[in-house]
Amino acid sequence: MSGSRIAKTTNIKQPYGAYYGREIPSEDAFLTHVGPGTPCGEYLRRFWHPIAYSRELTDLPLKKRIMGEDLVLFRDGGGKVGMLQAHCCHRGTSLEYGRIEDTGIRCCYHGWLFDVDGKILDTPLEPAGSNLKDRFYQGAYIADEHHDVVWGYMGPPDKIPDAPNFDLLSIPGYSFEPGELHGGPNHKPCNWLQIVDNFVDPQHEEYLHAQHSGTQFISRNGKLVEELNIIGEGEYVVSPTGIVTIEMRRIRPDTVWVRNIEYIWPNIAVLGQIPEWPPVFAEGEDAIHDIPITFDWAVPIDDVNTMEMSLVLTPIGQENPRTKFPMAALESNSSGRPYEEMQRIPGDYEAQIGQRAIAVHAREHLGTIDKGVAMLRKGLREAIEMVQEGADPPNVWRDGRMVPTFSGDAALRIAEIDDEVDRILGRQTDLESFFFQLQHLLADYDVASYLRF
Repeated sequence: MSGSRIAKTTNIKQPYGAYYGREIPSEDAFLTHVGPGTPCGEYLRRFWHPIAYSRELTDLPLKKRIMGEDLVLFRDGGGKVGMLQAHCCHRGTSLEYGRIEDTGIRCCYHGWLFDVDGKILDTPLEPAGSNLKDRFYQGAYIADEHHDVVWGYMGPPDKIPDAPNFDLLSIPGYSFEPGELHGGPNHKPCNWLQIVDNFVDPQHEEYLHAQHSGTQFISRNGKLVEELNIIGEGEYVVSPTGIVTIEMRRIRPDTVWVRNIEYIWPNIAVLGQIPEWPPVFAEGEDAIHDIPITFDWAVPIDDVNTMEMSLVLTPIGQENPRTKFPMAALESNSSGRPYEEMQRIPGDYEAQIGQRAIAVHAREHLGTIDKGVAMLRKGLREAIEMVQEGADPPNVWRDGRMVPTFSGDAALRIAEIDDEVDRILGRQTDLESFFFQLQHLLADYDVASYLRF
């Protein structure tokens, strides 16, 4: 059996049969382990990741653990950002206790001074004329700073991709604010894939965020979206950059709500905000939709810890639209609540950390609603194997292109005139055909253009 495949456990097929299912198989290390030299870790290291918000860099070093490596971030007196291995190459003291200077960071123990690229600039206790500082470097990774975020690339220096250049990050008139209520980053004590699996699982929303924990979604105008309780029809489209999830539900005789979340390889979700609700169409209007507002990254800290970092498109001079009306689903996405409240009103945080520190895929029984999860894991395996074979994985660019996004919720005016519309809104094996048919039903409303297919 290939090292990238896992065996399924024996199913329990009788009442009170836990005795026959006591042995817990190993996790799927090929997809979940992220440390140096691991298959998935090497794959993830081919991309830029957000490491910290710019405001986290002060006059003191910032210690971070990313993909199993201890790092120290700093901004020197000239404004350059450094991301060094935490332990000084002299005697191993952590640079988190160092002093930031005009040209770098100086270790507290014996005063070695390091530039942002790891070059040793000064060894003050060595004899005059010593060339020790010229013989090696402190380990350093490439860091960049834009959109008020510090980004890091931790892969091979000869395979650096373009920095993230998504179209939504270049819309005039917008700033970018953190998406977490506490200012982020948001720490979750679980494996990164449990969070990313959630990106392609839109149908958990109607149960977890509505029927179980009460309605936890609100619209852009702060109204509860009780229509989330209606069971929708989910579908999944392979996009040029990942997977687009689509969940459709008829909420009125003349209105269909299309919920649309995009997953971008390897660890990004693009989320829209539900338009003003309940939807009221203007005369002659067949659709209400907003541009997506949130990029959400799931960045592995190590195998059993992950941090979420979000960028929210915020009109300049206005309040952050994600945190202006903090919905319950966002409030329940982090730690700190009383345990009884977590049990009674769980959210994504509890659902994700509750799968064990690393979910055991061999104990799962995927169903129809898990199609997106199956597509995601299959795509990740293939991408990891591409890296193992020496190729670039999907979404690694080096040509300066602007990367398109394909997300955003919509309310569509579609009259319930016969069964044909609702049949088309049902599950389709050919989603391109779905878009084509739906576009013709909507006449002037160009769904294909809206979704950019």
